[in-house]
Amino acid sequence: MTFNFKSLPIHRSHQVLRSVWEISFQRWPGSTAGGVLSREWLRRFLLLKLLTVLLFPHGAGLPLLVGCVFSLHAFLLLRSPHISTKPSTVLLGQLARTDGVVLLQWALRLGATLGHWVEDSGCVGEMKGGRPVWWREAVSVLCQQLLDAHHLASLLLLGLLGLEATLVSRWPQQTRRFRTSHWAQISCGLVWTLVLLELVSLLYLKLVQDLRHETYPTALQDSQTFSLGLPTFCLCLRRMLWLVNSWLHYAVFNSKPQRRKSSFH
Repeated sequence: MTFNFKSLPIHRSHQVLRSVWEISFQRWPGSTAGGVLSREWLRRFLLLKLLTVLLFPHGAGLPLLVGCVFSLHAFLLLRSPHISTKPSTVLLGQLARTDGVVLLQWALRLGATLGHWVEDSGCVGEMKGGRPVWWREAVSVLCQQLLDAHHLASLLLLGLLGLEATLVSRWPQQTRRFRTSHWAQISCGLVWTLVLLELVSLLYLKLVQDLRHETYPTALQDSQTFSLGLPTFCLCLRRMLWLVNSWLHYAVFNSKPQRRKSSFH
């Protein structure tokens, strides 16, 4: 089975995103809303993240922008005293922080664009020896890898949220000692470690491929299997996480008798 996220029609994607935006703003939490509206809004934030991560291409600009706005408000909302410190709170906070990676890659792209404008103005004409093209390509590769890292982190954290909600609804007593903030923080640390490891490995792989005829010819021959295996593994991992997230959250949102026991708050 293959998944082509880019096959989603653009106009339909924008209609879905606009509908989610309108639904989410129907009960925007204010100072008089208290904890109930805050929890309701966080559930809507989770729904928005699910739609943008599972249905939209992970490089689509409009969903990323909307996600950053919602993540900023969710991050501030999670610091409210009305929100209890539970595993889902820890995971939602980390999910909101993932959009910081998006802001970082936007800042890099902006810097690259400004540098290109400076070059065109002739202020750094002495650098026209191939080096400007090199660093622009390096920034482009880094930005793409940051988007991939954001996508992987979002999939992993959404999977942990779905798993936690499934355990709460089906085995609440048996799994109580594992569903703590401490274990949630450890899980988030493992998530970011895996994301950073993939980011560094893919950047190193790209560097080795670019220097195949120059600096590291032997290393390239020794890492041919690694060069082919790592991107394939990353792709399979994302597809597996997509399937797991789809199944977990579909089961959670359609289990009406247990829905009030969900820990998405």
